[in-house]
Order: sequence, then structure tokens, then C-alpha cells
Amino acid sequence: MIYRDINEIKRKAESGAPDAVAQLGMTYLYGYGVAIDHVQAFIYLQDAAIKNNGEAQLNLGKMYENGWGIKKDLWTAYALYRHAYSMKLPGARKAIEHVVEELITEMPITGRLTISNSFKITLCCSRLREHIRMGKIVPFEDDDGCNFYFSNINRNVIMRKCPYCGEDVSQVYDEDE
Repeated sequence: MIYRDINEIKRKAESGAPDAVAQLGMTYLYGYGVAIDHVQAFIYLQDAAIKNNGEAQLNLGKMYENGWGIKKDLWTAYALYRHAYSMKLPGARKAIEHVVEELITEMPITGRLTISNSFKITLCCSRLREHIRMGKIVPFEDDDGCNFYFSNINRNVIMRKCPYCGEDVSQVYDEDE
């Protein structure tokens, strides 16, 4: 639902309506009728994103991707975009493609396949890089730490070896954590 008046948006957001909370966050993020305020935008968008609002997840992802009012974090942006995409939100796929292109350049091909708890990744082969770029293999974090999974119908298939060159996946831990 689109609210036209800032007072109406605020009233609805105070009542807890996730779409109004998301819209209020976007109002502050882009300065629609108010001064741009990234702190307020983050507060409202995060609240709506937690309540599974796709618009909020997409726009919160943009905040993380661009470092608007918060520390730039491409992996958090990527995760938020994937949630928005799972809800079939327009623009989410393009946002994923954009952030993956930026992330992929940070993944050197070293002949070893490693992933750290902060998503520092080294790749074993160029075929794996292309399949990450296409979204067929996805880095993720769960209770077992950071891993890769095959993106197919069953999203719980953890990748233990590179399917192209056979290199084992190694989890490494950042020294500062």
C-alpha cells in the first residue's frame, strides 16, 4: 500500500504496519518530502526487513551496498537482496547481479578453495567463479560457519568439493575474530 501523506505514513508505521514502516524508511532514505536521514532510514528499514518486508530488504541492501549511513558490507547486501528476490521483488535480481560482480572481483583464483568467517574467499578454478557469478553456487553462513551450497531445488546441499576440479572446501578463520 502506498501512503501519500507523511503524517499518514508515520501514523500507520507507529501502529506497526510493516509496509508503512518500510515506506517511512524509504522516505528518509531518499528524502521524499523530508530531509534525507540515513539513521532514521536504517531504523525503519531494518524493522520492516525483520518482519520479512521485501521492499525494506531491498532498500536496506542498497544502504549496505553503498555504505549509506552504515559501514559498507557487500555480503550483507547480497543476503538482503537474495531475501527480496525470493519474494519475487522487482529489481532484486538486478541488485544481486550487481553486487555479485563486485564480490567476484575480490575472489582470487589461487588453486585452493577457502572460505573464511568474514567471507574472504579464494577460488580453485575459473569454472567455479563463473558458477558463483551465475548464482548456481552460493556462499552462505549457517550454524556450521561459512560454506557454499548448490543453488537448486534443495537449497540445503552443502558443497564439500569443487564439482569442477575436485578441490576440497576449506573453512578458515580470520585471525582477528
